[in-house]
Amino acid sequence: MRTLLSANHKESPQRTGSVMVLLVVLLPVLFVLSSYAINIAYIEAVNADVQIATDVAVQAAGRAYMETGDEAAALAAAQQAASRNPVSGVTIPISASDLDFGISQRQSISEGYTFNQVSDGEPGNAVRLTTRTLNESSSNLIPPIFPTMGVDIQIRPNARAISTRSTMDVALVIDRSGSMAFSSDEVADPYASPAAAPAGWNYGDPVPPNSRWLDMVASVQSFNQYLTDSPQIEQLSLSTYSHITSTEQKLTYDYPQVIDGLNTISAFFDGGGTAIGQGMREGLGALNDESVARPYAVKVMILLSDGIHNYGSSPESAVNQMQNSGATLFAITFSNEADQGRMQQLAESCGGTHFHAVDAAQLTQAFQDIAKRLPSLMTL
Repeated sequence: MRTLLSANHKESPQRTGSVMVLLVVLLPVLFVLSSYAINIAYIEAVNADVQIATDVAVQAAGRAYMETGDEAAALAAAQQAASRNPVSGVTIPISASDLDFGISQRQSISEGYTFNQVSDGEPGNAVRLTTRTLNESSSNLIPPIFPTMGVDIQIRPNARAISTRSTMDVALVIDRSGSMAFSSDEVADPYASPAAAPAGWNYGDPVPPNSRWLDMVASVQSFNQYLTDSPQIEQLSLSTYSHITSTEQKLTYDYPQVIDGLNTISAFFDGGGTAIGQGMREGLGALNDESVARPYAVKVMILLSDGIHNYGSSPESAVNQMQNSGATLFAITFSNEADQGRMQQLAESCGGTHFHAVDAAQLTQAFQDIAKRLPSLMTL
């Protein structure tokens, strides 16, 4: 009986051979199926990486286009960014036909941005990058990992991204302390009159010619003209500060009203101390004025000072409010008497940049550079 049971449990040579044959048949099938699965996963990963590389490239292109207005410079920037972000060891090819320039805008916070291409040479506020060159390439630039048994698998992602210089509400916050009555090439003296002031001049009289204040007014006019010439519609407000603060103009599309506010101060220049922190709060109040502020607009503050904070709460105490409000701060110091280090720290704490100027030409350039660096975002 035991001998019979033992014999029944032995595998027959015929059955063992059948299993081996089945394995020989199935292993290639399993390999093919596994290779297809791995290739599919690889293709998905490549698609994602190409989209990331496209996003990076269009941001670089958009930045170059906003700063220079040059389409060739935008193309070069996109190509350089792509070369720094290869996909599977391959640099994504970008040619002029991959870039479109246009105007991208939205009407409310609940709506998306709409991109409309402009004619050649017309100004725009957005760059769209579509990987047409990669998609239409005659060669398979990014091959699959495994052979596909005669099946022609082409990995040619058609990625798209748009970089838009966003709609902005901009608050000008300008120092009108006593030192702004002096010229840029003289040291302000609280016990003396500016060199260009007429005999008998006192604070409260019209600001003297050649003053830092008048240099600033001319620079703001240049800045306003840049905004006027840009394709998007920005709002601009004006707040000023000495030892007290005021908002001369709420956010408006009518930029000459900002100049009118500055000219009124020019006619009756009171001077005073330098309360930079309070000036920042005044400007932030203008940005957050619900009667005129657009909830979908990016908030930007341009803060100018020619001196050192010497009155009221510190500028640093206003930084937290700026950050909570999401406002970007660009700071300008005008004259070597200004506290450059402090203003640089303030700007960097609020996501912006510091500029320094020692004369009228440099001040105008600073305002123009800020206009070119106003924030941009991905809208697709």
